[in-house]
Amino acid sequence: MMYANENPLLLPFGPPVYLDKMEESYITELDNKIEELGGKIEFDASGLLAGRIRKQTHLEGQISSDLEEAIIQHHMRYYRMTQETPSMEGMPNFDSLSMQLTAIWSNIQEAREYNPPHSHTGHFSFVIYCRNDLEKYSLEQLQDNEYDKPHRQKGTDGIKTPEAQNMPLAGLIELQYGEPNWMNWTQFRHVPSRGDIIIFPSWMRHTVYAHYEENKVRISVAGNVNIWNVDSEDNRQKHT
Repeated sequence: MMYANENPLLLPFGPPVYLDKMEESYITELDNKIEELGGKIEFDASGLLAGRIRKQTHLEGQISSDLEEAIIQHHMRYYRMTQETPSMEGMPNFDSLSMQLTAIWSNIQEAREYNPPHSHTGHFSFVIYCRNDLEKYSLEQLQDNEYDKPHRQKGTDGIKTPEAQNMPLAGLIELQYGEPNWMNWTQFRHVPSRGDIIIFPSWMRHTVYAHYEENKVRISVAGNVNIWNVDSEDNRQKHT
């Protein structure tokens, strides 16, 4: 399998974060599936997820085996590259494991919608980006441009509004780790672009900031992946 990024492992703080690109054919498949299933009540996931996002759709059993395998291969690569870090002590050896996609869903984030800080279940979580209408802006521009200015200005009493305090970065994903302190970097922020795949430990808290531009959206697919130690008796039974 070909990879766009030869060195996808990011180390912004303690746990490593994986950032690479999915092949365009897989992103197109997700585009089509989200359009096909969006709005169908039986696939609505908005009531079961943490996000304050109306349009969330279950994709379990709805993607091709090739796409599912590509997602797993990115996770296997992430695991292999991090196996020698101290945090991986006691985890299965790379040669004796398999992985399983346990949950997958899509998110269409419109104006004023957001994902509060939360974590997932399982071993790994991922986000794949299909569209981001704010991606033309850099991280620095998003921190001080027209998307945020109305929501970071002080009110008539000179006090910053709640929106100004809580929504400093329009449409970004932020991964959080550790206690905020001097000389301690606790946040990793990323401006998503089409095709990006980010993988991180499922226990890691993360959040998605709101944006305030009407008729602009950010479409992503998120999910969880579990590790199975195929050498253990219990997991041999699960895979037979």
